[in-house]
Amino acid sequence: MKIRSSVQAVIISDNKLLTIKKYDYNQYMNILPGGGQEPGEPLKDAVVRECLEELGVHVDVNELLFVSEYIGKNHEHSQWDSEVHVVVHLFACTLQGEIHMFKGTNPDPDQVGVEWIPLDELANSNFRPKALIPHLFMYEKHGAIKSLYIGDMA
Repeated sequence: MKIRSSVQAVIISDNKLLTIKKYDYNQYMNILPGGGQEPGEPLKDAVVRECLEELGVHVDVNELLFVSEYIGKNHEHSQWDSEVHVVVHLFACTLQGEIHMFKGTNPDPDQVGVEWIPLDELANSNFRPKALIPHLFMYEKHGAIKSLYIGDMA
C-alpha cells in the first residue's frame, strides 16, 4: 500500500462552506475541494492548483488547520478502497476577488457542480466526511482548533 499526500481547501464565507458536489459510490455527496499533491510540489501550491482545477478560482492559502487520514480498509467502502491510504492537509483559504460563476479548468470526472452549504446545515447534508463537521464548527465559531491531527476520517 502506497501512502498518498493530499490537500483540501476550507473556504468559509458568510457562514457557508464551499464544497464540490460529486456523484460517487452511486450517491451524491459534497466534499472539500482538493486532491493529490504532485512530486516536488509544495502543499500550498497544490491547494492553489486544485482550486483552479475544480473551482476555476484563485485562492489565498492561509494557515494549516488540520491533518487527517483516510485509511480505506477501515471504512464503509473498503471493498473498493482497501489499498487506499491518504494523508490530507486541510488549509484555510480565501477566494481572491468576486466570484460569480465556478468553472474549473480540469474538474474531477465525478464532479457535477459546486455548492455553498450553510454551516448549520452540514450535519443534515451529504457532506463527507461527517467526522470533520465538529472541527469545522470549532474553527469557524471560535477561531480555535482542538487538535491539528484529527486522525482517520471516513
